[in-house]
Amino acid sequence: MACPTGSYCPAGSADSTPCPAGTFNTESGSSSSEACVACPGGSYCATEGLSAVSGPCEAGYYCPEGSSSAEQNISPPGTYSPTGSSSPTLCPKNTYGPNEGAEDAAACQHCPPGYETQDTGASSTDSCTEVICDPGSYRDLEVGCVVCAAGSYSDTQNAAACTPCARNTYTSIAGSTACLVCPDTAYTWGEGTDSFDKCIGPVIEVCTEKDMGGDCGRYYDDNLQINYDILSLQVVRGEFEVYTAPNHGGDYSLVTETDGPLNVEEIFNSYDTDETKVLSFKPILNDVFCSFEKGENFRGSFRTTASNGKPCLNWSDTPLSDIALPNTYCQNPDGSADEPFCYTSETETSPCGIPGCLWDIICYTGIGAEYRGTTSSTEHSKTCQNWETDWPHPHSYHGDKYAWAGIGDHNFCRNPDKKGTGKTWCYTTSLNPYYWWDYCDVERCNRDQFDFYKL
Repeated sequence: MACPTGSYCPAGSADSTPCPAGTFNTESGSSSSEACVACPGGSYCATEGLSAVSGPCEAGYYCPEGSSSAEQNISPPGTYSPTGSSSPTLCPKNTYGPNEGAEDAAACQHCPPGYETQDTGASSTDSCTEVICDPGSYRDLEVGCVVCAAGSYSDTQNAAACTPCARNTYTSIAGSTACLVCPDTAYTWGEGTDSFDKCIGPVIEVCTEKDMGGDCGRYYDDNLQINYDILSLQVVRGEFEVYTAPNHGGDYSLVTETDGPLNVEEIFNSYDTDETKVLSFKPILNDVFCSFEKGENFRGSFRTTASNGKPCLNWSDTPLSDIALPNTYCQNPDGSADEPFCYTSETETSPCGIPGCLWDIICYTGIGAEYRGTTSSTEHSKTCQNWETDWPHPHSYHGDKYAWAGIGDHNFCRNPDKKGTGKTWCYTTSLNPYYWWDYCDVERCNRDQFDFYKL
């Protein structure tokens, strides 16, 4: 007769020997105790002579391999054991389990808001310590420390929130403790800028060899003297005046982004000059990156959506197709608006939010020939005379010949002596022979005192 399941029969034995509690044997005819298999973890074998496991371990307890009771080991504090557990599960980080015999994760209690554990398996609130979030993150009372996203920063421990980068600054790195400043000649549309490429301003790439070869570098501002020879260049964004001598001297030419890559000798061929090197350059900002006056001459090519986010229609599909340039950039072709705008449907228009220019509006550059501000008083507190009148002082600077200098029916300071020297001035209404004309109370533009853009 074969030895029954749940037991084994050694050679020469008249009777079968039952497998001990904690084991079982599904096979008949076994001759060795090795046929008795340990009850697998998560289950138990309660009695001798079993041919199958008795059942799963009870919730709140865990049963290692070879267990003989459904309540073999009670789950200790800091852990929980669902039905059929072979080992206890540690309470997750930032929680603690104060009681033994926990059946599921719901028994693990959260640390108080603003506190955390350093590891899993905490058994009391003594293991919960105050959260210390480093700069570059903020403290969330529910989840702990959260890294600041690109475009934001925090510069203190346990910040309540990350701060968006201020306008004209950016950071492309998550976890930043500060934002970087865009070039002086650039700005951003708003706060929270997450990339240097979103700093809107002039960009020029210059190279030491022809055909954009050799060592190349990008510039975003004036450069009065390059310390190496530039033989090729490309305006990436905007417009630049490039010069054949340092300090914006020598011959110059206007280069725009639509020109593409150029060898310097090509740029100056029309000037009949032997100079083939660019030694200084400066960007054009007014009416390219900001709206000068009402923006009737605005030619910036970086804005193709209205300030409400809607895409601009091509001007060739609008009622102003006969006077506007055929593109999708913001314009003010007929001067009817106060700033550049675009059509977002066949009948709907919207402003583009182009910043206003400040240089040559609140201060003057060069000798003041480009100044278009509204100051009408002089350094000696005299009131300016209207340019279209000859009283009390007759003169020849009238709008019919000097409109290019901003002369017109007003008494604002100007300088129509384009090839002269000096700064903004005007004829005065004073009868004092010493002040029949006077320099105006307008400051020279400098970037330490005046911003480029009205944002």
